[in-house]
Amino acid sequence: MTGLSSSQKVGDAQHAVSVTDNTQAETMQLCTPTCSTNGTHSDGYTGAFEGPEKLLEMWFAPTCGAAICADPGAELCDEDQDQWSELRSGLRLVPRAVWRDMLDLVHCQVLSTLCNEHLDSYLLRQSSFFVYPHKLVLKTCGTTTLLYAIPRILDIARRYLGATGAYQVFYSRKNFMFPDQQEELHRSWEREVAYLDTHFPEGSAYMIGKTNRDHWHVYLCGPYEMPLSGAVDDDTTANNSAEGSPLVHALSRTSSRSTVHSLIESAGVGSPPGLHAPSDTTVEILMTGLDPDRMQAMYMGGASSLEGSLGGKAVERATGIASIYPDSASDSYLFTPCGFSLNGLQGDGYYTIHVTPEPHCSYASFETTVSGDSAIDLSSAAGVKSLVEQVTAVFGPRSVTVTVFRARGDTAAALAGSELSVEVDGVGKDSPVAKGALQSAATSGDNVPPAFAPVAGYKTVDRVLYEFDHYWLRYAYYAKAN
Repeated sequence: MTGLSSSQKVGDAQHAVSVTDNTQAETMQLCTPTCSTNGTHSDGYTGAFEGPEKLLEMWFAPTCGAAICADPGAELCDEDQDQWSELRSGLRLVPRAVWRDMLDLVHCQVLSTLCNEHLDSYLLRQSSFFVYPHKLVLKTCGTTTLLYAIPRILDIARRYLGATGAYQVFYSRKNFMFPDQQEELHRSWEREVAYLDTHFPEGSAYMIGKTNRDHWHVYLCGPYEMPLSGAVDDDTTANNSAEGSPLVHALSRTSSRSTVHSLIESAGVGSPPGLHAPSDTTVEILMTGLDPDRMQAMYMGGASSLEGSLGGKAVERATGIASIYPDSASDSYLFTPCGFSLNGLQGDGYYTIHVTPEPHCSYASFETTVSGDSAIDLSSAAGVKSLVEQVTAVFGPRSVTVTVFRARGDTAAALAGSELSVEVDGVGKDSPVAKGALQSAATSGDNVPPAFAPVAGYKTVDRVLYEFDHYWLRYAYYAKAN
């Protein structure tokens, strides 16, 4: 559990350092005005708040090590200086003022930041924002206009990374409760897809689940090779790591650099320096019809009468949220008159929770990329089952949507049988390292997410396994059994 070890007043902001057994993270509480009583840019609260979030994930390189700043000599301003400054690279070197300007476009305000050696997280009045060196994740609720951020994000990546486009893009959301209250762009999935297609002509759109029940929309584009800076010929892709520019020679432009790194890691021989390719698995748990009794903690005067981070910590303790990832660093917020948000960091993964507790529009979301946790293994059916049961025990929802998105291993296995030449920091295709990696890929299967195990207290209404070109998706919809 995170504890506050020190606190001091810095100008008009409250500065605190959070310490856990494994992670030290810095939290900066910012004083930002409420734009309206329902936490969105709408004028006045209609009593029907849209909890289900819009989620945009944009990658500009396949790995952290492949993303470097176009201006490595640029100095951070005082606001951006912290204990992690020397470890930042890529998109993490973008000034916070630039990110706030981008967030203004979609009507989001930053409440606080939480950082570690791997990533920066921003807790927003309207959900969450996460920044890695090579990618970013923006999640917004209410009537925010998330997709309008895309042109500005592309401009920022071009300016600070030299990126000529996105490496891969994901956009997803659950079906809205009150679609007519959205701004015009977000009133229908068809309009959103048409807008996305103007920026990503090769993208693909899907609807997953039953049309007459809760369902999920997803839009995918890439991955494909987009050089960060400077031209490369059709048979090579540049590795823009700080250590130099070794090349990975492949048969196809659509083959990811991270494929070779994953092959080497899976063989147990380790990665070349600077080329670490972390696992790419995301689990989302989306819940409606929350238990009113349990949701009392999410109201001012329930678990706490203090708005902000102190009230958020009280909610974490009172509800059992703090025990889900007890070794993480967390940054949470209790809103007036109700509502709760949390960002958490553990290693190179994040998790985030957002709660709208009002009975007529109750909704909660839980998203995680935390891998390697001793208690919750996202690669196993038992681990996902344990996570879902812990989360549903906190909120007591009537209905639950679970998605598991995982990078496929078939590309790696296919390369193992191809005429592939690998050269990474002098590692050739005939070396024991490369041979072992390729053999491992050929026998490791396609990394299909395991089938969902039964969830205590719920009956399974719908289950779908989707096979995309580069990812697997497992989708399940559960309803309360009694």
